[in-house]
Amino acid sequence: MEFDPRIRIRPWQTALIAVAVVAGLVFVFTPELPLLGASSSTPASALPTPVTVVPSDGNTHAPEPQEIVQPSGPIVPSEPSPTGSPAFGQPISPVELAQQQQAAELARKAAEEANRQQAGPFDVRIGSFNVLGSQHTAPGGDRKNFPLASVRSAGAADVIAKHDVEILGTQELQDDQLAALLSRTGFAAYPGLEWGVKETDNSILYDADRFAFVSGSKFIIPFMGRPRPQPILLLKDRATGGEFYVVNTHPSAHDGQYLTERRQGQDTLVGIVNQLKASGLPVLVTGDMNDREEFYCRVVQPAGMVASNGGSYTGGCNPPPSPIAVDWVVGAGPVTWSDYWRDTSPVTNRISDHFIISATAHVG
Repeated sequence: MEFDPRIRIRPWQTALIAVAVVAGLVFVFTPELPLLGASSSTPASALPTPVTVVPSDGNTHAPEPQEIVQPSGPIVPSEPSPTGSPAFGQPISPVELAQQQQAAELARKAAEEANRQQAGPFDVRIGSFNVLGSQHTAPGGDRKNFPLASVRSAGAADVIAKHDVEILGTQELQDDQLAALLSRTGFAAYPGLEWGVKETDNSILYDADRFAFVSGSKFIIPFMGRPRPQPILLLKDRATGGEFYVVNTHPSAHDGQYLTERRQGQDTLVGIVNQLKASGLPVLVTGDMNDREEFYCRVVQPAGMVASNGGSYTGGCNPPPSPIAVDWVVGAGPVTWSDYWRDTSPVTNRISDHFIISATAHVG
C-alpha cells in the first residue's frame, strides 16, 4: 500500500497518537498499575507494620529479637523452598521460631556428643600442691622456719618439673607466687588474676601447648569464715579432641567451728561433681581437702569417683591404705589411675608445709 500524498496528518493528531502509544506500552509492561482515576482498595491503616517477636521458650541464649513484617492481606500459598525453610517473604510465627531454635540446639548438642564419641583416649599427668602462701613466710608470718616465697617458688617450679605434671591444682598460691611459677614453668592458669589478686589461691596451672582452654567457671564454699570461689576448668586435649573438667578446691581446716564449714564444702563438691558427670565428660578433682578418711567416705564414694591412691567402696567405705595425705587427686567418669606419687623427699620440706602429690590419669 503506497502513501497517499493527499492525506495530511495535522500536529494535534500526531500528539494524540503519541499519547495513545505511550499509554499502551505502560499498560503492557505494568499490568498491576491501577487504571487512571481508580482508587486503591488498601487503606493506609492496613499497610504492613513491623512487629517484634521474642521467643518464649525460656532459652536464656536466644538470639536478638527479629523484626517480622505482618502481611496486610490474605497469605497466598507459595512453592516450598528447596531447603525446607519458609519461603522468602512469608512470616515466621513465635512457635515456629522457637521450634527452629530448639532444633538448632539439638543439632549442636548431637554434634558435640559425636565429637566426644570420636575423641580417643589419652593420658595426663596431674598433681595437687599447697605451696604455702607467701604471707606465711613474710616478715611477721607464722612460718618463720621456711625461706621467703621468692626462694621457695624456684624450688616449687623444680619439683613441678620433676613430677612432669601437665596440670596442677594449687592452694594458697598468692599473686607473687603465681607470677613466679608461670614464668618458670611456662604454664597458663585459671583463674590466675581473673578474679583479682586476692583470689589466686586455688588456681589451676596447665600446659597450654597441649591443652586448649574451653571455658572456666566457679562454685562457692565457705572457707575459714568467708565465702571463697573454687575453679572449674574445661580443657580440650589438642591431640585427640577429648574434653574434660578439672576442679580444684580447698575446704576449711581444723575442727570446732570450722568443721561445719568443711562438711558444707564437701557436700557442695559432691553436688558439683555429680552435675559435671551428667555431661558425659571425665572430671578430675584436685585439692587440699583438710581431711583423710572422712573425705574419701563423704566425697569420693557419694560422687562415684576413683582415688589415685587406691581405696574402694564395695561392701562399704574402704579408704586408701595409710599413710593418707590431706591432699588428693581423684576422678570421675572414664578415668583410671597409675603411678601415684606422694613426694616426701627432704627438698620439699623447705618449699611448703605440704608434699606435692601427682598421678597419671588414663582418660577415655
